[in-house]
Amino acid sequence: MALALVAARGVRATHRNPSPFDAELVGYFDDLLGLYGQRVDERQLSTGANVGYPELAERVLPDLDGLTVDGVGFRGVGMVLVAYAVPDVHPLTCVASHVNHLLGDRAVSMAISEQGLAAPYTALRIAAAHHAAGAAGGTGPALLLVLEQTTLPYHHPLVHDTPLTDSAAAVVLEPAAVDADGIGLPWAGTPATLDALVRRTADERTLVVAGPWVPDVPAEHVHHCPPGTYCTSVWLALAEHRERWSRQFERVLLCDVDPRTSTAHAVRIRWSGA
Repeated sequence: MALALVAARGVRATHRNPSPFDAELVGYFDDLLGLYGQRVDERQLSTGANVGYPELAERVLPDLDGLTVDGVGFRGVGMVLVAYAVPDVHPLTCVASHVNHLLGDRAVSMAISEQGLAAPYTALRIAAAHHAAGAAGGTGPALLLVLEQTTLPYHHPLVHDTPLTDSAAAVVLEPAAVDADGIGLPWAGTPATLDALVRRTADERTLVVAGPWVPDVPAEHVHHCPPGTYCTSVWLALAEHRERWSRQFERVLLCDVDPRTSTAHAVRIRWSGA
């Protein structure tokens, strides 16, 4: 079972918060990093934005294209999935449970991490399988939150040298039939096989949304995501341009290549009701 897009919203945070790194938290990270021969980098902490995942989630949720938090539920959302690649500012946060609580504690919730930019694609596989299995609560739409923050107590080349920005994308998806070629389900491969996939499936009704590390795309209609995002890249673009794209195209093919593993990922998403 595939998923169709119901609603989407994105945010890019440009503000800074006071640092949460007190002596106890710095000591925690010193002990953790010491296992790998590193120490806390005070310079990274002093310049960090300190915008954590609970805040990003709360900023992207209100008035999500008319789906509002009303104290009872989030218009029937049956599953909350939080996907991220960069660890949170604070190590002891349960963002998926926090979001579920904000939405009325009626959904199944979980987080997917430690997979790089593959995390949102894994989340879609979980959501599709959940609906297909008819699991409890699986009849409602799924809320996928893709989060990215930039404050770490050590130097991270991908985060600091790119550099990344604090951003979040929220997309609400409902069950849809899988297209005949099966690309309604998340796909993974090499950059070369991604090229072949795009050539085979992209047509005049499909917009290819390519992440920052995707090479030239062999398609007529392409949106290239600029540098500055990693896990959120194509999802943030989808959220920010959904209204215009839905008037021009029948579907989007989201694709990205993880610069750390050279693994390519793709999924084709239709608009709900199309």
